[in-house]
Amino acid sequence: MYEDMTYDYILQRALDSIESDVLKTEGSLVYTAVSAFAFELNRLYVQLDYLLRQLDPATADFDTLKALAAQRAVYPSAATYATVKIVADAALPIGARFSLSAYNYAVTEDLGDGAYAAVCEEAGSGPNGLLGALTPITYVDGLSTATITEILIAGTDADGRDELYEKYLESFTSQSFGGNIAAYKMHLNAFDGIGGTKVYPVWQGPGTVKCVLISSSWRAVSEYLLDQIREEVSPEPATGYGFAPINHDVTIESVEENTIDITTHVTFSSGYSWAVCKEDIEAAISGYLESLCKGWGDGTEDDTTTVYISRLESAVLDVQGVIDIQNTTLNGSSSNLVLGTDEIPVLGEVTPT
Repeated sequence: MYEDMTYDYILQRALDSIESDVLKTEGSLVYTAVSAFAFELNRLYVQLDYLLRQLDPATADFDTLKALAAQRAVYPSAATYATVKIVADAALPIGARFSLSAYNYAVTEDLGDGAYAAVCEEAGSGPNGLLGALTPITYVDGLSTATITEILIAGTDADGRDELYEKYLESFTSQSFGGNIAAYKMHLNAFDGIGGTKVYPVWQGPGTVKCVLISSSWRAVSEYLLDQIREEVSPEPATGYGFAPINHDVTIESVEENTIDITTHVTFSSGYSWAVCKEDIEAAISGYLESLCKGWGDGTEDDTTTVYISRLESAVLDVQGVIDIQNTTLNGSSSNLVLGTDEIPVLGEVTPT
């Protein structure tokens, strides 16, 4: 706001206000006095500009935004720990520790049939999607193999400034109260591992509600996490125990993953080929599909998700070495793919033609 109030501008304006018959050249007493005044006034404007920016949540720094958001009971979320499913050929004691890649895990629950739940010891999204054979840290008698086969609850990173600012803005547009849609979304999105919610009011008549969830890794939600959420929402249907209001019969479900196989013809610049660019192309397509998944929970019960071939091709064109793409099909069709209201796109095979 005060970008024009520089030291040079303030100094010149002050000198111009002094009578011309007074010696005010550089080095004179008047110039020296006015220069010191201009310097201090410039510092004051810089500080004032900073304070004004801190009053506006759009320009406030992270620490100030936390204080502004707290006035509306909006707080940044801390990082959460991923929970995984381990399948082993021996009984694992609670607390037994294992490692995979750079992450360590501790067993927390016996799921039966040789399966166990374990929590990553490092918070954040880093271990999401990390599956495979584990290396035991704790000695377990008779154990020869232990493998992570499924991510039960995805870990999440701590909210940064952008995430908190988005929550702050949402607090003005969505008021939760007494079992309305906003209340269901607020409660369900607060669960660790949940990234978004669609609420279907009066789903099968008065008093019925269906809530469909997507995980924080933008995939389907595990049955393990769904069972935990169902217990919190309504352990006894329509009784008012849990946060679901009395007479609300609530159904909790996960989104359905629609796997999309893609065929396309890509033209490469000199020195590039499919073998060279394959991983980058798949990453670009996955990024586009994930952006659709991230927006899924913002829609209403009637909104559908459309995978547009033109936007998918545009993402691929941004890959270094790609100069053209054409004849793209989605699951064998050259048309855009319209998914159901509870479906999200997941990348399958990408085949060059």
